[in-house]
Amino acid sequence: MTGYWDIHNHILPGVDDGSGCMRETMEMLEEEYRQGVRHIVFTPHYRRDMFAIPREEIQTVYARVCEMAADRFPEMEFYLGCEYYVHKEDISLISSDENYRMPGKKSVLLEFGYEKPFQSICEIVKKAVQEGVVPVLAHIERYECLYGNLKNVALLREEGAKIQINADSLLGQQGFGIKRFCTKLMKESFVDFIASDAHDTVNRTVKMKTVIELVRKKYGEEKVEYIFRIEPEQLFSLQIKSQG
Repeated sequence: MTGYWDIHNHILPGVDDGSGCMRETMEMLEEEYRQGVRHIVFTPHYRRDMFAIPREEIQTVYARVCEMAADRFPEMEFYLGCEYYVHKEDISLISSDENYRMPGKKSVLLEFGYEKPFQSICEIVKKAVQEGVVPVLAHIERYECLYGNLKNVALLREEGAKIQINADSLLGQQGFGIKRFCTKLMKESFVDFIASDAHDTVNRTVKMKTVIELVRKKYGEEKVEYIFRIEPEQLFSLQIKSQG
């Protein structure tokens, strides 16, 4: 099966701590293609004082990648998003500049410090929703206030948050405890997206095929369709229509 989405990765070259060059980017795209992915949302980091390359420069890199990939991967579709690290409780850039949002401009991929208090995350989710933006919480298995706490995850979903976990976490490559927590999230149907969060071709690689097969085996084809196709298509529908 093909046609799946990877909505969180660091495949664009030279813009953050992900791919270091165009050759590596093309190798990562080839791996995504082999693993059944046909829609990729590039999500370079934005983090003040660490990853703060102007969005205009990132858009230039994105356009170059799309141009180079067009002949090699004609069946693939590419979109530009952002992984937005929340400094303190400031999400002003999300409100003032849509370039920090995900495709369709109606959602944002949010990253937090590992020790971020639950109340702070909850307030940020509420702020985003009030701005009319759907907050997608990146790799929630990393945050101390959510790890092992299904109640807190449920509360965030009630506030309007979408939940993303990383493929390697569900596969057990970040430790048994994280795998067990992600498995509980899956059983509770708390997971909206599973993404590669791939950074390179050596250490943090694309593992989409393996995680899709795991989800299919343990939770069924309907769950595969929801997480890897239906939910991203619905969330990014405006962008798909504009490019169709």
